[in-house]
Amino acid sequence: MQLYLLYLQIIPTFVPIKSNPIINKTSTAVMKKKTILFASCLFGVFAFSSCEKNLYDESKQPEKEIQVKDLNIPAGFQWKLTQVAAGTVAATTPTMVSFFLDEACSKEEKIADIPVDTEISSLPLSIPTYVNTLYAQYKTSTNEIKKVAIPVNADRSFSLNIANDAKSKSNTTRSITRGHDIEDDIQLSKGVISHPKDGWGTIMFEDQFPSLGDYDFNDFVVNYKVQFQGIKKVDKKYTAQYIQIGLRLKAIGGIFPYSPYLRLKEIDSDEVESIEVYETKNVIPAIDGVDLVPNKHLIIDYSPLIKNLAKPAGSQYYNTEKNALVATSDLPEINILITLKKRKEVKEILEGDEFDLYLKRNDSGTEIHMNGIEPITYQYPFNDKNLLPVYTNGDEEDDNYYFSAGRLIWGLRVPGNAAHAIEKANFLEAYKGFAKWAQSSGKNEQNWYNQGNADKNLLIHN
Repeated sequence: MQLYLLYLQIIPTFVPIKSNPIINKTSTAVMKKKTILFASCLFGVFAFSSCEKNLYDESKQPEKEIQVKDLNIPAGFQWKLTQVAAGTVAATTPTMVSFFLDEACSKEEKIADIPVDTEISSLPLSIPTYVNTLYAQYKTSTNEIKKVAIPVNADRSFSLNIANDAKSKSNTTRSITRGHDIEDDIQLSKGVISHPKDGWGTIMFEDQFPSLGDYDFNDFVVNYKVQFQGIKKVDKKYTAQYIQIGLRLKAIGGIFPYSPYLRLKEIDSDEVESIEVYETKNVIPAIDGVDLVPNKHLIIDYSPLIKNLAKPAGSQYYNTEKNALVATSDLPEINILITLKKRKEVKEILEGDEFDLYLKRNDSGTEIHMNGIEPITYQYPFNDKNLLPVYTNGDEEDDNYYFSAGRLIWGLRVPGNAAHAIEKANFLEAYKGFAKWAQSSGKNEQNWYNQGNADKNLLIHN
């Protein structure tokens, strides 16, 4: 429009005068040409202005990339990917039964090997939220392997009643063997129940609590597996004498000095007979025991996992950069066996929240737990307006610990060996189904971490 006004200023003013017709005719022709020129310029200015408006129209600019902290999380969503299914089992002939999460009954998807007899007993199993069918496997009287599909009901209950074609279990028993020979021992002992399964589970942390981070969930990543061993029925309930726990460090993409700890909330320190480190891998220096944190509950110091890490040359972080990967065989790992003085009902210690793997900052003492779990010694920032209120009118809302005001979290537990994101990756691009899962209160895309639409270029698999 500025060009238009300028053009108006330089247009000459014509005053009609009487003169000879030839001159008037010539002047009229010149005026027509100038008028045409003016109209052409004016049209060009308008066209330019229109183009200029299109070029800078905010509504036509590229949309902002949506990230985890931009999600609209529904009220009440707990971010749970596992839950305890309450089942009942019985068999006409006492036998050993294996339970699996997949129809192929693969070893890594096994969740239990247990003795089943004529007495109907309650059996708790930790299963992913997406699982609607369990698979049981046992030997028949003719020594054949039989597989049975077991529907999991909406209330997460299930039932298995084995007919009299099952092979009777051996009465031979021997003590639990440490380490990888456990599979042989299971068939000759009293069974095992796994959490989350025989393969690894994964816990991913953001480390900037109480501030919101970049939410690539790679600031601290660890694998875990738990086995309740020496299974025996007491009053129609399955109990365990031993707890085997494995932790494996996968990645550290954060900048703050955090160390990992494990609290078993349903086990008091005075209930433990012994704790044995039976296997370590890539832990420097090697350890033959673990330190305990003085507390009513059993708290194990797992900081040896992160000491003297062998980072690839030129890397800033540990196993989060595509050009500086750590081989799976080189990841630090610690396996321990806890012997209890008295048996514990498996249901009491199977819930994910009772297995409290958390981070503690070495300098400030800041603790980061899964959502809904209270800290141990850390003074929680109750007055931080960016967090959900824990106390309302004097009443404590336990479930509100470690939730942002927008219901974001700082720790995510996955019931499988999930790949973690590379540095600066958008987690929503890496895992295409994550946003739908979170914004639907966990109803949709429940298996987002194990689907084929994940962007492998943004993920690191170990």
